[in-house]
Amino acid sequence: MIGYIIAIAISVVLLIKFGVDIRKGYKSRNWPIAEGTVLDSSMEAHQSRDEDGDIRTTYGVTIQFKYLVDGQEFQGNRRTFSNVRTSSARRTEKILERYPPGGSVSVYYDPDDHSSSVLEPGVGSVTYVLLIVVIGFLVFGIAGVLGLIG
Repeated sequence: MIGYIIAIAISVVLLIKFGVDIRKGYKSRNWPIAEGTVLDSSMEAHQSRDEDGDIRTTYGVTIQFKYLVDGQEFQGNRRTFSNVRTSSARRTEKILERYPPGGSVSVYYDPDDHSSSVLEPGVGSVTYVLLIVVIGFLVFGIAGVLGLIG
């Protein structure tokens, strides 16, 4: 029973997170654009062990940039609203090629909060896939609590 409750709790937290990301992603498509400069871009590697003890490496992108709005400088680090890690170092390198340090970028910024910004507006399909998986876990947890399974 406790496992089902944990599944529900984790699912609810993730649904809230994905909901916020999807909402901001949709809104960001209509945000104003400022010219910016990439301060730094790098790849992060994260290693973990799976249940068989094998080491699994996933990669992420870290991008720092600055931009001006109404004469005031801001800094940001969000490439997308669905920052998802990948198992492909090459895919990560291709992303980094688009954001070399010192390079010029278009920065989409929130007109109500100029410090909130993103380089690639909208919502990626990965976010929807993860949302469906989380909904599946939520349904599984609820079914377990109601005694419909196991």
